Amino acid sequence: VEGEEAMGTSRREALTQLVGGVAAASLLGNTEPALAAYGESANVFGKKAEVNQAYTVSGEGWSTMMPAKYNPSKETEYEGQVGRWEDNFDAISNSSVVVKPVNVSSVKDLGPLEDVLNTYVTPFLGVQSFEGSTISEGGFAAGRVSSAAILDIAEADKDGKTYYYYELLSRTADGDEGGKHQLFAMAVSNNKLYILRHQAGDKRWFKGLERPIKASIAEFTVY
Repeated sequence: VEGEEAMGTSRREALTQLVGGVAAASLLGNTEPALAAYGESANVFGKKAEVNQAYTVSGEGWSTMMPAKYNPSKETEYEGQVGRWEDNFDAISNSSVVVKPVNVSSVKDLGPLEDVLNTYVTPFLGVQSFEGSTISEGGFAAGRVSSAAILDIAEADKDGKTYYYYELLSRTADGDEGGKHQLFAMAVSNNKLYILRHQAGDKRWFKGLERPIKASIAEFTVY
């Protein structure tokens, strides 16, 4: 048992380095990633997701659900973006679907969860734009004004395809929104990598976005 706990601790430490090297232990969930079966409206991170207000969105090769208070957006943030939606109350909370060509038939062929996190997830978190010296304050390392912590990662098979799931909490030194929840679901089909990305401000997250966003992640399906 002690060996398993040591392996779990080592893995968490390695994962946090992939997203900036700053992560509070209290933000990390279970010792091991949740590797569970994912049913309809199931919360991929282990809790039941009850969805009362959501609507279905779909595109070529994919489908999912969006919170009822999200509206389509014409803004293009990422290369390969095929859809974007945002909260009609606060645009900080928004969602995107991105499609990228790949020369593989499964997301597992892109690498393990940790490698895909580094290659395909962290670019969505943005690059620290501030350049200069800062003192170590408020949990941030000296010289940094942003950080991201991994809350959970998971892998599951659905309808013959493997899906990777990630949940992170990013925050900046200005305390904007108290942090931003970043959730991702991704899978490969027909040599295309489909990525669903959700961002929700911490305040909106706890005021009702958590359930529909986690349900959206669970419902994300590629064909």
